[in-house]
This record gives sequence, C-alpha cells and structure tokens, in this order.
Amino acid sequence: MTIHRLTADGRNKLPRAVYSVLVIAALIAIAGFTTPSFARVDNMFVVVRAASITGIVAIGMSYITISGNLFALSASSLGALLAVLFALITAQFGFAAGVFATLALAAVAGVAQGTAISLIGNPIITTLAFGTVFRGLAALFSGNSILRIDSDAAHWLGTARPLGMPTQSWAFIIAALLSWFVIRHLKLGREIVLCGANPHAAKASGLRVGLVTAVACSALSIGVAVMAVMTVSQFSQAKADLFTGYDFDYIAAVLVGGIALRGGRGSPLQAALGAVLIALLQNFMLLNGFSAGLRIMIVGLLVIVAISLFHLLQAKSR
Repeated sequence: MTIHRLTADGRNKLPRAVYSVLVIAALIAIAGFTTPSFARVDNMFVVVRAASITGIVAIGMSYITISGNLFALSASSLGALLAVLFALITAQFGFAAGVFATLALAAVAGVAQGTAISLIGNPIITTLAFGTVFRGLAALFSGNSILRIDSDAAHWLGTARPLGMPTQSWAFIIAALLSWFVIRHLKLGREIVLCGANPHAAKASGLRVGLVTAVACSALSIGVAVMAVMTVSQFSQAKADLFTGYDFDYIAAVLVGGIALRGGRGSPLQAALGAVLIALLQNFMLLNGFSAGLRIMIVGLLVIVAISLFHLLQAKSR
C-alpha cells in the first residue's frame, strides 16, 4: 500500500491514516514516558481489547460515512435487539443457530434502513427512528429482564485468547483488513466511494446509489451483530439496555480517524485507527485517575480538534 499520492498541483499528499498513526505513536511515546505501567505488553492487550468492540462497529459505520450518508444513530439500539435475540435463539436452538440467525437478522435490518434512507433522504432522522423501534423491540422480547445463556461454545468465543490475544481483538483486526480490502480493491467498494463523492453524478452515471446505501447499512449491521454476539458470549447474558450511549463512541472513532464527513474519501482502516487512538487515550486517563466527566470532555475535545484539523488540511490541499 502506498503511503502518499500526488495532488493536482504535483505536491505529495499524505493519506489521513498516516496522521492517525503518527498521533498514536506520539501518544504511546508520551504516555509510556510519563506512566510506566502504560507501555507494558499486558496493558497494550487491554487497549486493543477495549478498542475492538467499538472498533468493529466503527468500521461498519465508516461505510455509511464514506457512502455520503453521514452516520447511523441506531447502532447501539440494534446491538441491544440483536443481543436479546441471540440469547433467546441460543437458549432455544443452540449456539450455531443463534449466530446464524443474528447475522441474518442484522442483514435484514441493514437493508431495511438503507431502503428507508434512500426513500426518505435523511439518514439521521431515519436511523434515529429505527433506533427507537429496535430498543423497543429489545425490551419487548426480553420482557425487560436479564436473559442468560449456558453455552460452552459461546463461553469460548467470549473469553478465549488464541495466541495470547482475545477473540474480540482477532475479530477487530480481521474486520479492519477485510473492510480495507473491500473499499480499496473491489468494484463495490469503489462504487461506495464514488457515490459518496457525488451521489447525483453517480446516479447519472448509472451507479446503484440505493444499493450502495443498503450495503453500507448492512455492513454496519453486521458489525453490530458481531459486537452483540461477542458481548453476550463474554458475559453469558443479554438485556434491553445494552450499549446505551455507545453511538457517540462509534461516531467519534470515525471522525478521529479522519474519514471525510461529506463522504467519498476515507477507509474503514481509518475508523479502526480512530478506535485505537481513543482507547489509548482512555486507558492513559484511567491509569492516571482522571474522573469520568473529565474523560468524556477530553474525548469530545479530541473529536472537535480532529474535525477541525482534517478540515484545514482538506482546504489547504485544494
């Protein structure tokens, strides 16, 4: 993968992912110097695991942003619904059936949201409404009670550490690499980028804008399904209020990674790097005893600074 490209005036332009890598390296160096326990190998595994669940969903969210549809505000609510359904189906029919059904239902939810966005034209309002429906269904199916599962396969998936690394981290790495390959090398990935860059021109050129939106929403839904399955497997339980308030975390990872808000520019790999950067910062603040309110404020400021810097870089390159 090349790490630079030429702008119209012949100047080298670094991809935004490089800036994220540089910030991550600087944060590790500063935190490791000021907080010795931060740079330990076991703590780095903790950071990657913390970034994994958020990162898997952020990778899916990046497809929506790149396709020109801003964000989906239904991810955390869909996660709760899928967690409840996974627990119910697993308890009744077994782990394999639970995983298959959860992924299939996630794909259906993604297509439904993508179709609605194409018809309504407002992804924020549309997904906010879908989120309310999903959260209500989660409460309805669970009876507002905690659902427990007893499955050796689920327990392994949630707690195993192949080659010393948690399964969640392996899923995160695989998702990041696979999603980068799709955007960079497959025709569908190029269509997602082109539709995000100029949807009207894309439609006039015969590109399948509606299909692209449905695929982007399905990519997010599949990421949410993986998060739900792994979370329920780890704790052997599900409930309707799972993942409440997590939507900002997914969106923050996309923005900190430098994916263009207007669409048409970026890579899921950037969202993965954004999730890692936020997890590193959160870990550093926890080790140094920062209060919850202060940690939330600092992450919010990081998002504002990242958006501002990437906007300035984009304006400067024109």
